[in-house]
Amino acid sequence: MRDWLKIKQAIEQAKTIMLTTHENPDGDGIGSIVVFQHYLRKKSKDFRILMTSQLPEEFQFLDPLNTFEIYDEKKHSEWLLNVDLALLLDIGNYDRTGLMWEAIKQNGTVVANIDHHPYPNGHPFTINISDVNASATGELVYDFLNEIEPKYLTKEVYEAIYVAIMTDTGSFSYNNTNIQCHEIAAEAIKAGVDTAKLHQMIYGSNSRSKIKLLAAVADNIQYAHHGKVAWFVIDKEMMAKSGAIQEDVEGFTDFARSIKGVEVSFMIFENSNNSCRINFRSKGFYSINKVAQYFGGGGHSFAAGAKVNGTLSETIDKVLDKTIEIMKDQERIEK
Repeated sequence: MRDWLKIKQAIEQAKTIMLTTHENPDGDGIGSIVVFQHYLRKKSKDFRILMTSQLPEEFQFLDPLNTFEIYDEKKHSEWLLNVDLALLLDIGNYDRTGLMWEAIKQNGTVVANIDHHPYPNGHPFTINISDVNASATGELVYDFLNEIEPKYLTKEVYEAIYVAIMTDTGSFSYNNTNIQCHEIAAEAIKAGVDTAKLHQMIYGSNSRSKIKLLAAVADNIQYAHHGKVAWFVIDKEMMAKSGAIQEDVEGFTDFARSIKGVEVSFMIFENSNNSCRINFRSKGFYSINKVAQYFGGGGHSFAAGAKVNGTLSETIDKVLDKTIEIMKDQERIEK
């Protein structure tokens, strides 16, 4: 399942490499990219990191040299023509790489994907290493280095791996937390990583605008399906009033899920292009990635997301109805 030699050989054969992760990047995707960034530098490879979304403020410390670039078709299309290998990390669904995917596909670029999301409908990658039993993609990139070149597991690299695993396991509290991620965390501490400092930098530095937005969200949470579903909307007006940015909404769906009696939560975020971003979370009884897949998204059983075209009012009813429908289907199966 984890044939790391294929990844190593693809990297060795490539002269020019592109690294990327999914839109609205999280700590797992960003941390995994940083690990390979260090590895490719050691290998003296020509590479660039292209993103579809801005790096969230809490993860800026992982990019001190500003090497993360936002993909621009005019600026990067010629460079992409010469890319030998596109290395995708934690994308969940190739559509979540935006316009880059079309360029990669048209150019016939070799694509290597490393992920811990399921691909129930198959995949278009040249090399695909996806293990849904891994706590995070960060766990997989650790496994790659540990098996192929453990000498590159430096303190700096362990910091990125720890960020990837910590953020994707909810600080080791979600049900995807396993023995391996605790063992990797222990290795990071042995290497000198200040785990308390990393936690503080990511979770202990919320902006005032984020807290103001969270207060508005908390005041407008809606409940459905006998209180088992908690959902909320973040529209353009709420964003403007709070002065928040899109990255500020990270963690809000987890907050709604934490409410007593709630089993499933979801956020509907109004984009600027007549579409909405949906985030789903489940406490573990209901599998909600089926809802995300219905709307063209993907993710894990208990944490998933999608992008829905249409207005806010159109999206609310569609998402709420489909969520409850799939929950009822699962309830009937359990009976």
